[in-house]
Amino acid sequence: MARTPVLERPTSLKILGAGFLAMVLLFLWVTYAFFTKAFVDYDTVTLKTDTTGVNLPQNADIKLRGMIVGEVRSVKPDGDGVKLELGMNPKFIDDVPKGVTAQLIPKTLFGEKYVALIPPDGAGTDGPSLQAGDTITKANVPIEVETLLNDLYPLLDAVDPANLSYTLSAVSSALEGRGTELGETLVTLNSYLQKTNPDVPQLITDLTKLGTVADGYADAMPDIGRLLRNTVVTGNTVVAKKAQLAAFFDEGTRLSDTLTAFTTESGDDLVELASDSRPILEMVADYSVTFPCFLKSLSTLIPRLDSAFRDGMLHINVEVIKQPNAYSANENLSASQATFDAARQDPGAKNGSQITGRNAASPSCIDLNEINKGRAQQEAISSQENPFTIPADVYKLVGVKRAHTKFGTSGPGGDFAKNRAAASSLDLQDLVGPSIGSTDSAGERAQLDLLIASMTGSEAADVPDVSSLLIGPMLRGTEVSPK
Repeated sequence: MARTPVLERPTSLKILGAGFLAMVLLFLWVTYAFFTKAFVDYDTVTLKTDTTGVNLPQNADIKLRGMIVGEVRSVKPDGDGVKLELGMNPKFIDDVPKGVTAQLIPKTLFGEKYVALIPPDGAGTDGPSLQAGDTITKANVPIEVETLLNDLYPLLDAVDPANLSYTLSAVSSALEGRGTELGETLVTLNSYLQKTNPDVPQLITDLTKLGTVADGYADAMPDIGRLLRNTVVTGNTVVAKKAQLAAFFDEGTRLSDTLTAFTTESGDDLVELASDSRPILEMVADYSVTFPCFLKSLSTLIPRLDSAFRDGMLHINVEVIKQPNAYSANENLSASQATFDAARQDPGAKNGSQITGRNAASPSCIDLNEINKGRAQQEAISSQENPFTIPADVYKLVGVKRAHTKFGTSGPGGDFAKNRAAASSLDLQDLVGPSIGSTDSAGERAQLDLLIASMTGSEAADVPDVSSLLIGPMLRGTEVSPK
């Protein structure tokens, strides 16, 4: 039996048909792949823009300075904008400067668009270049011709052709033969615009702030109007009282002239008065804390004084008591100013138990406060049986060493000795020591008595003992030469 050729067998024919169909499909796929550049490697860069306009096809060219450096791979919406995936040719991506901007420009008036990359000013070949994965965010889409025509159509539809022809004819006649001047005007206008353009942002800012200021003035207009109305009233008042104002200014001028003459003649005296008053005012300031209690005690004692001096006679009860003995020479105060300053560092004490070495010389109202408590307290502390309580620190300060029959009883067990001994633990141990000089000594007092007697024309024996206390501090340390 004869063999059937292979090509005539049904099975072979089916296989050959399937292979031919596969080759056709493969050819079509390869053709499509070459058309879509599926076998070309690209570095992907993202471009974000608000809109792409119309006529931007996929696989649109990407140009840099007119040279194709890639193509648009895909266009997708991205939120409020559009995201373009740019396939950059790896051979040329290193020549694209970093920081480029993009423009979507049509190839012809109504043709498809391409992406033009615009290098930044001053970009060179030695700067950083665009890299795969970068994103270009600055993109410009020119005005579409279709949009321009759509916006222009209502205007053209509203214009009367006859009037438009007349207007264009008039414009043509006006510009005829003036092309050079018009060109120069446009060039000049362009130069002005170039100079003005950098100041446009500042102008916008100023206009915005001007609007804010205008709003502020608008809100304040009622107050401004009220102020102007009040100003009119004030002006009318000034006009009506101009005679009185003129007299006032005349008197003011004369007063200023008088004050000028006074200060010119007495200026030095005023300065000297202020200088001399300062120590007195400082002393008054130190003792100002005692003014309230002093004045209150005066108001308390005035009724008693009025009672004592009633009917034009002094009414007193005299009680003969044991007279105190005299102070000895070593009980005189011999403390320096620095010592008293050290004893005035703290405010004055409010009672005897608060007296320390830091406030023993500070002004206080201890005794006056006791008087101000009332008549019963006055009588309690004004008798020989109930004298004022003198703190031990005061004994130390003034140098009192003995009771003198008025500070208590002397002796080892006496209350004066106990009271003075109580001060030994305080800071006043070294405040005052016994007088070892001639300060307020018997000899000094005798000399002062002679000096005062010669000045007053009296006898030295008649000079009161208080005179040495008043005159001594003023004369102590001076030198007297007889003539």
